[in-house]
Amino acid sequence: MRMTWAMLAMGLGMSAAPHAWAADAAAGQARAEACQACHGAQGISENPEIPTLAGQQDKYLQWQLVFFRSGRRANEIMGPMAADLSDEDIRNLGAYFASLPAGTPPAADIDPVLRQAGQALAEQHRCAACHNDTFSGKQAAPAIAHQHRDYLAKALADYRSGARPSTGVAAMTEAASSLSDDDIAALAQFLAAYQ
Repeated sequence: MRMTWAMLAMGLGMSAAPHAWAADAAAGQARAEACQACHGAQGISENPEIPTLAGQQDKYLQWQLVFFRSGRRANEIMGPMAADLSDEDIRNLGAYFASLPAGTPPAADIDPVLRQAGQALAEQHRCAACHNDTFSGKQAAPAIAHQHRDYLAKALADYRSGARPSTGVAAMTEAASSLSDDDIAALAQFLAAYQ
């Protein structure tokens, strides 16, 4: 199993020779035309159940596309969309969406009590350790600030149930395992409206 993940990482250009695996954001933009219907023309989704990809971490996007392509992350829409992507397509799409300016917080009713509870939970669970102090992500950990509240809540619930795979040392599966539905609602509110 260790060898399989090492080979995947090398195929995605995560080796020590970045020049050999340079991504082409312009080619990614052309390939991303199929993504616009759901993720928006500039990678900013207007559907609260679909994530915004603009400004997302390149490596995170690459891993998710690999998971969709392999079936490790099951989704009836993304599975078929990713099935025919080459490793080069995946690198290019990651570079393209990462190059776009991140969106602003989605318009939402902000419950200050729920937001404060979410902030306390983010501190308690040390979310910033992987996702950065501004929750803008780093390396293979995604940007989670300003994502849609509904999308964040579903993602956390899926990690908690094991329906969504976690990368690395299964950090998200472990982090979400003890979250209640109320905790998930509070975290989603805090992150969606993060200032």
